Amino acid sequence: MPSLHQIHGAVSADREGWFSALLAVVSPATRTAALGPDRQPVHATNHDPGATWFELVARPLWGLAASAAGGLRADVQWDELRNSLTAAVDPAHPWYIGPPPDLDQRVVESAAVGYALAVAPHELWEPLTGRQRDHLRDWLSVAANATPVDNNWHFFPVLAATGLRAVGVQVEEARVSAHLDRLEEFAIADGWYADGPGLPARSAPRDYYVPFGFHFYGLLLASLDAVDPARAARFRSRAAEFAQQFQHWFADDGAGLPFGRSLGYRLAQGSFWPVLAAADQPALPWDRVRGLAQRHLDWWWRQPIAAEDGGLTVGYAYPNTGVVEQYLAGGSPYWGTKFFSALAAPADHPFWTAAPAALSQERVTVQPAPVMVLNRSADGDVVALNGQHAPLWNARGGAAKYAKFAYSTLAGISVPTGGADLENSAFDSALGLSDDDVHWRTRTSGSSSLDGSAVVVDWEPWPDVTVSSRLWFDGDAHVREHRIVTGRTLHIAEGGFCVPWLQVETATSTGDGTASATGSGITSSITSEDAGRTGEIVHPMPGSHLYFPRTVLPTLRSELAPGEHVLRCRVEVGRSHGSTTSA
Repeated sequence: MPSLHQIHGAVSADREGWFSALLAVVSPATRTAALGPDRQPVHATNHDPGATWFELVARPLWGLAASAAGGLRADVQWDELRNSLTAAVDPAHPWYIGPPPDLDQRVVESAAVGYALAVAPHELWEPLTGRQRDHLRDWLSVAANATPVDNNWHFFPVLAATGLRAVGVQVEEARVSAHLDRLEEFAIADGWYADGPGLPARSAPRDYYVPFGFHFYGLLLASLDAVDPARAARFRSRAAEFAQQFQHWFADDGAGLPFGRSLGYRLAQGSFWPVLAAADQPALPWDRVRGLAQRHLDWWWRQPIAAEDGGLTVGYAYPNTGVVEQYLAGGSPYWGTKFFSALAAPADHPFWTAAPAALSQERVTVQPAPVMVLNRSADGDVVALNGQHAPLWNARGGAAKYAKFAYSTLAGISVPTGGADLENSAFDSALGLSDDDVHWRTRTSGSSSLDGSAVVVDWEPWPDVTVSSRLWFDGDAHVREHRIVTGRTLHIAEGGFCVPWLQVETATSTGDGTASATGSGITSSITSEDAGRTGEIVHPMPGSHLYFPRTVLPTLRSELAPGEHVLRCRVEVGRSHGSTTSA
């Protein structure tokens, strides 16, 4: 598959260039959506065809509405979108998607419609006929009164109501306030939110739904004067506080840390930085905010994520439906158009006039709210040591996306593809345990804490097996120490980071207590600091990795008798600055 750069060329680093990039991204979506539900891309998903088509219809609104609010014209795309949207909400039309039930994906998409009505009524409301306005009003009113999932979804009825209010439709203000009050209960330290309620031993996730959900929507509502001044001030102050930590989730080359669910929304990862401009919210120096945003856009523009017509594929750094959650469909990646929210800011805003600046070069940052310690290498790549656990609900790949020991902007992560063996399990940055050398378990739940700049996680893979893992950085490498008490014989497989596996350039090495691999300019190694482990190269199932279609994984193997054991190893990943040799 081609990259957006190969199809459209480089993104000009100015407001006009960003608008051209937005049109390049959304034009295939609005064009395809206008053909109707039967012509939408087909992907395996747990949503019905009406909901998946409506994603394709509505999600481009995040970018198009922002650009319209900023005075930019996209006549063709708006014509196509209005035709699709008015058909989708017309009970007499064959393309009618039905009213949004409680807890339904349609409630999610209603937020984009509400935002567009609030900031771009000249594009979405004023051109409609009276009957079309009635249909849209009635449909959006149902969405505004629907029950959302008890997490960041509480913003969706609020945004739907905001749009209705903006075009003169009365809304149930008590319901809006109740949603906003519930969202307040998810606020935690340092500007972070938990994405929903959690249990004491297994907190709700703290992932990209904090920046591209909680903060994104909160800042938009504040900028629209759609919430009371005190609440708006809290949204703004939390965002400013959050920015101090979130900047460290991005590598110098623009890559975001691949962690948590919904990574298939791609550019949405970095949408926090442009929405600061849309809301005129200073958080970091504007030149640094612009640098974070511009480099992130450029990174995604280089990835092979486009179909031949320029439309976004489903996957992460390449088309791959096997590594995304079961709720993603063909239109889902267009949530990434949130990234273009800065187009709502005028051309003379400092976000646009500032020259992109480099990141803060702080090397190690401790972040208690997400239970992470992050290190920026000398080459500007980021590794995060992680104490979070898998979510309570069954998201595809949940344990891999939340509960690995470490996450890397350079090396990415693997997601299990099915099957019980090591090749399918792909335990990069994880400790795999088995009592039969066939079926493997790794960390999914437990408890975690920070001890200074070390992450401590305690977990119990079997009732008679306990593991206490301690992780800390040593330069650009990190050390893992596992204290294991077991009542059964255990087979151990501990992985480092994957590297790409190319036929002629991937070099591997194994020995007593060590394994390493070098490919495509990345070197990964894992070295045991205790006796009895042997190095091995695992070849994870093709398509199991977020970045690379085919990988190799340096791994340490051993066997433990019942009793108490301490395993310790040193793990490193970085850019290889010398030449590589054939395997």
